[in-house]
Amino acid sequence: MTERIIGIAQAGIANHGRTILNAIRDAGNLRLVSCYDINTVANEEVAKEFSAVAAKGYDELLENPAVEAVALVTPNHLHPEQIRKAAAAGKHIFVEKPVTNTTAEAQEAISVARNAGVVLMVGHNTRRRQVFRRAKALLGEGRIGKIVAVEANLSRPAGLQAGLPAWKADRKTCPLLPMIQLGIHFVDTIEYLLGPVHRVGCFATNVAMPTDAYDSTAAILQLKSGIPVALTSYYVSADEYFLRVYGTEGTIHCLPLTLQLDLLETGERKETIHEDHSSEGARSYIHQMREFAECIMLNKQPETGGEGGLRALAVIEAMVRSVEHQVIVEVDEILKESAS
Repeated sequence: MTERIIGIAQAGIANHGRTILNAIRDAGNLRLVSCYDINTVANEEVAKEFSAVAAKGYDELLENPAVEAVALVTPNHLHPEQIRKAAAAGKHIFVEKPVTNTTAEAQEAISVARNAGVVLMVGHNTRRRQVFRRAKALLGEGRIGKIVAVEANLSRPAGLQAGLPAWKADRKTCPLLPMIQLGIHFVDTIEYLLGPVHRVGCFATNVAMPTDAYDSTAAILQLKSGIPVALTSYYVSADEYFLRVYGTEGTIHCLPLTLQLDLLETGERKETIHEDHSSEGARSYIHQMREFAECIMLNKQPETGGEGGLRALAVIEAMVRSVEHQVIVEVDEILKESAS
């Protein structure tokens, strides 16, 4: 029996959009049937490459009867309206993180998708990387004893480089820039590994970007289990990517393509194990898009659905409030307010 192929359209094809296009191509159960981007020349080129239709606008993309689902790789502030329109057209929705800019918008997105009976999947891809799947297994085995703390940094120098989209440098369209674009990856991954965040304190400032955007951020999170987390993210520094989980019997060091496990005996390092995951390539993105199609065909909820996207965003919104009011903010408080 031949597996059914889902016809999908993508809005936003540049930069990370290319990664998602490639994952759609390689998933095996998806076929790009239409695309839309404000760069008409690039849009035409992608359409030709994938034998798809180059839509002249988002509405036209949704009107195509061959389109069963859409992938939104577009600016954050455009997501709410695009999700509403896709749901109204009966299209299943994959949206890159963050699901929206605010939890109130995210609640609405979840509601409209549910009422329309369509799948809503949020592109929290980081938890799907091999190093974090492996870390989850090691934690489940109790390899590092009782968890003591987590330390993580996800940064890149985009704020120092040419070509940064204006919407990313504007607090209105991209609040708390490094955290909502980068740090949110690790927020979702930490909750996947160790459970929900309870409360948040955050500091942010503008160091080098010419606008008033926050480009340097640091947060202390406390999980509901009581475990403290130090999470930093900068938009004006060298690339950095690590997540460490400290335990009473060892430490798990997660880098993009390697995992290191330090095992302790009475507090002293006894053994170090290195794991190479450099062969992974784009596999996590491919698995993500394949899962999206499977959820459509089997009418099931994705691992990172709307609720997961909402939770990660609520932590970021708590950080924003912490910066604005210089207070500790509980995540449940943000969620309750957005649901009312």
